[in-house]
Amino acid sequence: MISLISGKYKGKKLYHFSNIYVRPTQAKIRKSIFQILEPFNGMEVLDLYAGVGTLGFESLSRGASRAVFVEKNQHVYKILEKNTALFPNEKMRLHLSDAVQFISRIHNERFDIIFADPPYTMTNFQHLKEKVQSCLKPDGIFCMEMKKQDLDESPHRVKYYGNTQVVFWKAIA
Repeated sequence: MISLISGKYKGKKLYHFSNIYVRPTQAKIRKSIFQILEPFNGMEVLDLYAGVGTLGFESLSRGASRAVFVEKNQHVYKILEKNTALFPNEKMRLHLSDAVQFISRIHNERFDIIFADPPYTMTNFQHLKEKVQSCLKPDGIFCMEMKKQDLDESPHRVKYYGNTQVVFWKAIA
């Protein structure tokens, strides 16, 4: 069971979907990510490869003003829709779409924080960072969970959790 860690919805349980394509961010990693990124008050968040929406819902719980979720798997997307119904008073939008295609289509929308938690074998950091840069507000942060690996550039910050690393990259103001 996936529960929100902190904020106004602390302890709220999310519907989840168990299969090999969905790997929700572990609670200890999520806790660390959110402690690094806080505060969330008024932030606009994009949750790419959203899965069941754990990162976006945690952001809303901690005060984000809006969350946009992007998930391409139809079965997982249905669970994400069920989870959005648990938060009827929040400003959210869902997109059944490939994350990179979604980013390529939006032109006038910018976010304070963009989360990406793609399948470990599908996307590399540099490629996705180049795509999301145009969607970040000045001083916005791109946060990507990925399999531990060396990066070609030095990002703003990297945190390691066993075989997983979370990369934080800050846009130039």
